[in-house]
Amino acid sequence: MVKSKVTGESERANALELLKSEHQEVTSLFDELASAEPAEQEVLSEEICQKLTVHAQIEEEILYPAAKDALEADDADLVNEAEVEHASAKDLIAKIEGMDVSDESYKATLKALSEYVKHHVQEEEDELFPLLEASDLDLDEMGTQLAERKAELLADSDVEAADDESAVDLHDDTEAEGEGD
Repeated sequence: MVKSKVTGESERANALELLKSEHQEVTSLFDELASAEPAEQEVLSEEICQKLTVHAQIEEEILYPAAKDALEADDADLVNEAEVEHASAKDLIAKIEGMDVSDESYKATLKALSEYVKHHVQEEEDELFPLLEASDLDLDEMGTQLAERKAELLADSDVEAADDESAVDLHDDTEAEGEGD
């Protein structure tokens, strides 16, 4: 990909602007979570986990491979470090998704995820993104790719959520029929 100077398409988001916007959105959700009531915490934590999961996937599928190709070996180590940070965040996300709000370590696990994400965001925005801005990557085209893949993943997660709900409904109907015998 070759860097475009001016696209003339205001609706297209530069990859780094898109990712920074997502970083800010999740940071705001973490801030909101800190002062939320327990009933709101579960909804917010689910939203945070979904957004982080999709964000990590689009970075890993599109941004990181392109960054490794575009950067010198020493700088590409930043991408390797980011991938390790993603793996740790995914572990925490899986743990949170398996917990109940009433679990003793629920808030502490969310706090650890928040701190991990803030650290990761700072490194990406302060170290990796400036290198990518100076590279030959077409960040406008990549922004389009990231946005399209994000939309696909969110659509897939909506379908899965609907499938999960209908599976629960079917299961509940089956149990109700069995109880009447």
